[in-house]
Amino acid sequence: MMSSSIFSLRRQPFKGIYTCFAIVRLLGVLLPWWTICNLLPAWRPRRTWYLSWCLKNNFQRHANGFFQTIGFVPSANTLDLRPEVLGLEINAIPPDLIRGKLKEWAGDAGVFPVRIPGYWMHGPNTNFTLGEHANPSEGKVLYYLHGGGYVAFSAHPDSMTSAIPRSILQQCAELNVKRAFNVEYRLSSHDPNPRENPFPAALLDALAGYAYLVNDVGFAPKDIIIAGDSAGGNLAIAMVRYLLEEPEASKLVPPGGLILLSPWSDLGNSSSEDMHNTMHTNVRTDYMAEPEILPDGHARREYFQHAFAGPHGVEFLDANAYVSPASLLLKDEDVRFEGFPPAFVAYGSGELFAGQIRTLVRRMKHDMGDRVVEYEAEDGVHDYMLIGWQERNQRDTLSAIEQWVKTIGR
Repeated sequence: MMSSSIFSLRRQPFKGIYTCFAIVRLLGVLLPWWTICNLLPAWRPRRTWYLSWCLKNNFQRHANGFFQTIGFVPSANTLDLRPEVLGLEINAIPPDLIRGKLKEWAGDAGVFPVRIPGYWMHGPNTNFTLGEHANPSEGKVLYYLHGGGYVAFSAHPDSMTSAIPRSILQQCAELNVKRAFNVEYRLSSHDPNPRENPFPAALLDALAGYAYLVNDVGFAPKDIIIAGDSAGGNLAIAMVRYLLEEPEASKLVPPGGLILLSPWSDLGNSSSEDMHNTMHTNVRTDYMAEPEILPDGHARREYFQHAFAGPHGVEFLDANAYVSPASLLLKDEDVRFEGFPPAFVAYGSGELFAGQIRTLVRRMKHDMGDRVVEYEAEDGVHDYMLIGWQERNQRDTLSAIEQWVKTIGR
């Protein structure tokens, strides 16, 4: 599997000079300026934020722009075969299970099923072997789909995103959630990189991982909890939608539960076109807000959109319930959730995506009622489960997830 990087500037000879300049600028100019601008509570993005939170949020925002500028974007990799890493390759989803809309989209994009890596993570005080067959008394398994805008990060246990399944396993160890499987779905890329793996490549791979858990490892679908953050949450919703809309094609039934953490719910532009949406009102309270313009002259969001949409075109994203279930250009009746499993949806009140996630939750509750649990973390930023200074929200959210798992385990 080829790695994906947003930029190609890392190959240029002045990266070291730029890095030194950026460090001097950070320490000598930006940190003092941020301190002054946030010195009083009334000047801060939120009065409830500590000064240290303001500085760390700005630093995170600045670091994102820096690493993307020099081309350092953690990405999917080839299978790690070290003994201490529980990795293996899983079979591609069989072509005969790709039908209906999915078959049409894959054909239009020139995307085909492939073998992909996957990684097992075991909870505390367990002694499973690699891919050990499920025992009926084992309980539930976590199927994790990582975030990264469909263009970055990895399912590898050493990836920063793997902190999410690891922490859920630790929190729910007493509830018979003892291991997690992370699938290394293909990442999308676009100019100036090779144009690779547009939609629905990641969806094909997510289905392959699910089929592996059911058909090879032997888990009953009702004992599988799919967890996804950001783009991974988007992918989890799309996968369940396919399982429901194409039951004969998939030959699989939906899982027993969904954990959606800051799910990216509108991949198009409908949310950002509303000036009252949190895509604008939460600009100061989310590290993702800047920088908007990248070294190649394009907005960061545009790169994600073009890479993921590929030949379908960006307009496809606004009009497709699979990839933008919170699109404001779609009517509520065009985005239905009948048959979806119980869902726990968490997001931060301070994140850019808060508005679109609220739209998603409202649409889910219309069809699912109290089988949707909404958890809004006060002062939380996007994907706060991965942000070190959001420890308080992480702790509270994990406790809420534990209580939710108890309810679906009855």
